[in-house]
Amino acid sequence: MKHQIRILITTLLLSICSIAFAQVKWIKTKSEKSKVSFELPETPYLRNQELNGINSEVFAYRDVAHIYGVVASDFSTLKVDFRHNDPSEYYTQMKEGSLLSSDAILTSEQSVTYKRMIGKEISYTMMVGKHEYTYFKRFFFRNQFIYQFTIGGPTRMKQVLYDKKAIFFDSIQFE
Repeated sequence: MKHQIRILITTLLLSICSIAFAQVKWIKTKSEKSKVSFELPETPYLRNQELNGINSEVFAYRDVAHIYGVVASDFSTLKVDFRHNDPSEYYTQMKEGSLLSSDAILTSEQSVTYKRMIGKEISYTMMVGKHEYTYFKRFFFRNQFIYQFTIGGPTRMKQVLYDKKAIFFDSIQFE
């Protein structure tokens, strides 16, 4: 009985430490252009890019073990408005693009919501060097934008990844 209580207390303490470690000093990033904000452990690198008439803001940050990415793509030049267009085809193409690596394995796919807006979340694993990484990616289709939010990290550190995923995804706000 004492051994079981020790295990329970140790597990609880590790869980609390993991959450506390995940929450250290997150910084809010806000884009007026893409009308979105989110929090990351540090200020991300921002790159603007244009591909086939689609302008995108790409935010990226990497720490010792985790990667974070936000891509906000503006489809207004193509006259696409997701208030009136079904995003299913776009979602399928983006999901397939996320899994292009030869060793990427889709592990889950589900619908998610943000204030009555439906989105999609996928998780997948792939090898990075000799280590397996788990990635979570959310897609939202809002007005004339497609938003992609990604976090990934070593599968062997899954609890810390889950804690950081919760903070990151819960911090997303659309203006």
